Amino acid sequence: MNALVSRFEIPEFDHFGYDAAIRTATMRAAHSFFDCHVIEDEDGSFRVIEEGDYNALPMHLIDRIVHTVQGQMADDFDEENIARAASFMSVLMDADWDDDCPF
Repeated sequence: MNALVSRFEIPEFDHFGYDAAIRTATMRAAHSFFDCHVIEDEDGSFRVIEEGDYNALPMHLIDRIVHTVQGQMADDFDEENIARAASFMSVLMDADWDDDCPF
């Protein structure tokens, strides 16, 4: 082998691991406020992390992101959902019961 040529091993792409990580990220993002990222590890395997797992993603993780699924959970107090959220919090007052209540 020539001294200028070096060998390094490139792991084979893991289709099943990638698909499983995408499915996991999609399921987690459906119930999260944060984006879910599929990260490729050095050994060719994939894992899923949420932005909420870290304060700010470190650069060594950002460089290994291969897919991102946006967080899909909406806050109950968003403007378009305020009427729906308020309907869950409505309280019925019964003045007659309050007058008869012994405590």
